[in-house]
Amino acid sequence: MNKQKFFMSASVAALAAVTVAAPIQASSVHSFTDVSDRHDEAVSFLYEIGVINGFSDTRFGTNRSLTRGDAAVILANMLGLDVDTRYSAGFTDVNERVAGAVNALAEMDIVAGVTKTQFKPNDPLSRGAMAKMLVLAYGLEGYEEETPFTDAGGVFLPYIEALYGTGITNGTSDTSYGTHANITRGDFSNLLYNTFMFIIDQEYMYGLESAEVLSPTSLQLTLTEAVPEEYSALETADFFFYSLIFEDGTEAWLRLVTAKLSEDRMTLTLTFENTDLTDKSGIIRVTDYETIVEAPFDFQ
Repeated sequence: MNKQKFFMSASVAALAAVTVAAPIQASSVHSFTDVSDRHDEAVSFLYEIGVINGFSDTRFGTNRSLTRGDAAVILANMLGLDVDTRYSAGFTDVNERVAGAVNALAEMDIVAGVTKTQFKPNDPLSRGAMAKMLVLAYGLEGYEEETPFTDAGGVFLPYIEALYGTGITNGTSDTSYGTHANITRGDFSNLLYNTFMFIIDQEYMYGLESAEVLSPTSLQLTLTEAVPEEYSALETADFFFYSLIFEDGTEAWLRLVTAKLSEDRMTLTLTFENTDLTDKSGIIRVTDYETIVEAPFDFQ
């Protein structure tokens, strides 16, 4: 799976999780008193899906500079990366809280250190470095467009041009991007949210028509459109979010093992390994970014 499709699948799963819940309303999602209307939609969304937290129940720290370590943690959370990776980038200054995220991102060439052994997790993240992180993370290379920013240059220029070309950012003014300025927690939330929504708008999205439980370990999905040839069955399966609800109300997640597309690429057959439905009853709920389908089962 290429980088953009890999991260797209993680993003869709995150969005689907929110879709299942009640619509986002700032008053019911967070209790931060320092989040203005300009940042509220992004902060509410990212908080709802568990990507960000505040410094306290009432303070998000909207205008505080975002550190390199915290940016790594937020981005790794957003991308659904395995932060328990055994890979080590060799940084000696990352603590346990950020090491997993930094190493996971470094393994995928999304972040690099200030030196070979120093990541500088407590240093503030510049807006230029932030642009590089987002472009590399979401595979936005190729969207570059000349900007009106007089301060955009050097190693960060192509990444700033990519964010500008996608419409993710318009800079801090008509002629300034603020390349070397520190990115605030609020502005990073906005730009991460904008990037996420750009990817959602650009990508092919599968529509769900129905779902049927075939056996205690298999599920079949019928789609509204044929899956393009460029996507494998497992890549297609990754675009959906699956939950298992037993008759007694308890819930579990399904861990997929195999996926197979029909010849017309309209039907997806899946097997899962973590739950055997033998002698059980309930429903499997499947959702994409806008549709929820339920497949009842009763193997008692």
